[in-house]
Amino acid sequence: MILSLLAALVLLGVLVTVHEFGHYFVGRRLGFTILEFAVGMGPVLLKKTKNGIQYSLRALPIGGMCRFYGEDDDAADARCFNAQKAWKRFLVIAAGPIMNLLLAVLLSIVTLAAYGNYVPTVLEVSGADTPAAAAGVEEGDILYAVDGRRVTYYSSTSDAVSMIRAADGARAVLTIERDGRRIDLTAEDLYDEEAGYNVLGVTIGATRKTYGLFESIGESFFYLWSMVRETFTFFGSLFQGQVQSTDVAGAVGSIVYISEAVRYGMETTLRILIVLSMSLVIFNLLPIPALDGGRLLFIAIELVRGRPVDPRKEGMVHFVGLVVLLLLMAFLVFNDIANLVRS
Repeated sequence: MILSLLAALVLLGVLVTVHEFGHYFVGRRLGFTILEFAVGMGPVLLKKTKNGIQYSLRALPIGGMCRFYGEDDDAADARCFNAQKAWKRFLVIAAGPIMNLLLAVLLSIVTLAAYGNYVPTVLEVSGADTPAAAAGVEEGDILYAVDGRRVTYYSSTSDAVSMIRAADGARAVLTIERDGRRIDLTAEDLYDEEAGYNVLGVTIGATRKTYGLFESIGESFFYLWSMVRETFTFFGSLFQGQVQSTDVAGAVGSIVYISEAVRYGMETTLRILIVLSMSLVIFNLLPIPALDGGRLLFIAIELVRGRPVDPRKEGMVHFVGLVVLLLLMAFLVFNDIANLVRS
């Protein structure tokens, strides 16, 4: 338990450090003055200064930081972060989420190539008089798409059922994979008046499909897109009040989930790291003050207007956003602890 928790702290720290390394790497290439690049947070354990940059290892393995000269100050001199051209600042800020995206792509390629993925598969055709049998669906067929729309990986079985029920009840095109080939089958008269929805006449389950290296490269992008879709579906449920306290997690919950994944093995650990890395991409690109997305929004406004927003007004917006984020983090930590106690 202790070792898995320590491993979770380190892995979460790696995700954040990769994010900060993106800011650092692009900042160095564009000539920004960097004061410190740190791995971890809290008191400094080890440090070394090279080319005017302090490289630090800090006590708490829960993140990292890249500190630029004059990052939160007015442009007092030409070396200040805010004195740099807007497009340069935009690239430096965007580099953090982009690095998390690249990490997620790399991890998903490795995961799909090494372990494959679970895909919706026909386990049984219910009878000869069903729409599935009439269309030529067979046991072992992988449901790839419905009416040209691909079935997502993230919740493949439930998504496949939802897509069948949302299809045209009179006629639907099913794209299936059979023996490595994709075939389009036409299913007709799916709508069941007694049930009140489309019934294809199959039992669908999740089976593992393996991928070659080059195939996994292409599939990784769809794998990640499935996560993005699922995330924004969750946001929709959140705004509709359909989310329970156990459906969200903060830093404590993330550490617990990673530690559980570590105990399950490498595959589960890789999959949850992909999810968390993509979560960092999405969350940081949201136009929320104090986050990368909020800063990018102000720079975009500057590029459109031809002049920056009043630094004092922007600073106040980011300050309010930071306070709200800290309150949200505190709530999530309390929620995480409450869920742990209940479980």
